[in-house]
Amino acid sequence: MSLLVALRPSFGQALVVGGGSVARRKVHGLVEAGFAVTVVAPEIDDAIAAAGVTVRQRRFAASDLDGAALVFACTNDRAVNRDIGESAREAGVPVLVADSQAESTFFSVATTRRGSVQVGVTTEGAGPGLATSIRDTVAAALPADLAERADRLRRSRRPS
Repeated sequence: MSLLVALRPSFGQALVVGGGSVARRKVHGLVEAGFAVTVVAPEIDDAIAAAGVTVRQRRFAASDLDGAALVFACTNDRAVNRDIGESAREAGVPVLVADSQAESTFFSVATTRRGSVQVGVTTEGAGPGLATSIRDTVAAALPADLAERADRLRRSRRPS
């Protein structure tokens, strides 16, 4: 079981360990959502380096967790991902270990956004492809004017 939540960028710095395609997808989503991101990996994809993130081109060190509010372990090395997961959990930092549901304290959600309306689907790590397929089906059913409707509602609400 899990609970879907929407984290704001003010939640804190995101740390992505890994420099390949999985890390690239995580970085893209985090940057798109407005998070400050640090990426640590010996080799880093050009698209990641160009994404406006802090890059530390080297191997992970436990000290990389200092100041991190959220961690994504996305290397192609099982032992490294396991070590990142252990270190993050010991430090009390939420961690997604890309190749191990059991070592993760959270899962990524397949999302679609229309302005301030965001819809998310998760299979709790069981099948990211299935979550993506469901997300795409839901996205196709969303009204074209959904963002404008949400904006009108926001303007009509009284501040609390």
